[in-house]
Amino acid sequence: MGERMSLALSDGLTELDGLLADYKHEPRILDPQDARILGECIRELRSKARDLENRLSRDLWNGAARAERDADAERIAEAACQPGSNVRLFPVIPRPFSDGRPGGAA
Repeated sequence: MGERMSLALSDGLTELDGLLADYKHEPRILDPQDARILGECIRELRSKARDLENRLSRDLWNGAARAERDADAERIAEAACQPGSNVRLFPVIPRPFSDGRPGGAA
């Protein structure tokens, strides 16, 4: 989520619209080289649109999952706090400590 949002898609569409401006006012023929350039621009913009859609989908999916986990945690916490609840914390068990040196405590 630390990624900055790119304006390449909207800027590219604006540029493409500008390239097509001459075709809006009078009939013109699109030669094969211009058609190839136009096709490449469209493919590049489609790729940028798909990247944006994937980022949005990922963020929405992760947000929904986070909200679901938070709701589950809240429900469990409420159940644990009810009088007579059988939900208990695990007891704290002392763990052996090792300082990592040979012959040190286990």
